[in-house]
Amino acid sequence: MFKNMVAAAEPAVVVVRCADLGSKGSGFLASPSGHVVTNNHVVAEITLQQGGLTAAYSSAITVAIGGTTYPATLVIDPSDVRPVVYDYAILQVAGAPIASYLQLADPTTLGRGDAVLCLGFPLDFDALIVTSGVVSAVVQRPSHVNALHQMRTIVSDALLQFGSSGGPMIEATSGRVVGINTIRHELVDPLAHRLGVWCQHPSAAAFPLVRDLVEYTLKYTYVGLNHAVSVEYVRQDPAWPAPAGGIP
Repeated sequence: MFKNMVAAAEPAVVVVRCADLGSKGSGFLASPSGHVVTNNHVVAEITLQQGGLTAAYSSAITVAIGGTTYPATLVIDPSDVRPVVYDYAILQVAGAPIASYLQLADPTTLGRGDAVLCLGFPLDFDALIVTSGVVSAVVQRPSHVNALHQMRTIVSDALLQFGSSGGPMIEATSGRVVGINTIRHELVDPLAHRLGVWCQHPSAAAFPLVRDLVEYTLKYTYVGLNHAVSVEYVRQDPAWPAPAGGIP
């Protein structure tokens, strides 16, 4: 059903790695000059210091395009808190042949029941993974980094896994990007919360296999609603290459 759309988008979906942070995520080419969009948490370690958010960005970011790895540079302002709060980052890859790039949609037109595709490289997959779903809701909710800030997120039932972060959520009717796949929608789940707290308790060290099993289950086998950060925040960043990205 979406075979042609996926084939057209595939060359623009990339793997983002940060050797010094030990992190790996997904991303997508968003301009003919090599701009790449991903999640901020893929390329930075976030800490809270003296009541403020501090992002320690990777100094060894690479982007794999079509199986070839290229160094990438951060083009957002590293002192700007907005990319951290809204969990986006804009990179640029120099010297790579750009065969295709994805354009951003106007996410305010998206509504419940609209079909979406989520693309990325979760877990240890080298091949592009595609999942589909419908928009369950478009909500304003506290940022998962700083609850003092509200952010628009697109909640869907499309399956996402660890490593999907940063990949594009594509509107199935237009092929344009409406969101950046992020973490799952945080539902109130007292049992999962208690298990997570137990894993961090010193007493859990006495049961390493049980702790590993619980952590694996919480991290990798979640089934339920997922969400994507609206691309409106990327469009508003001073580093966004707006007519090159195809945005009116």
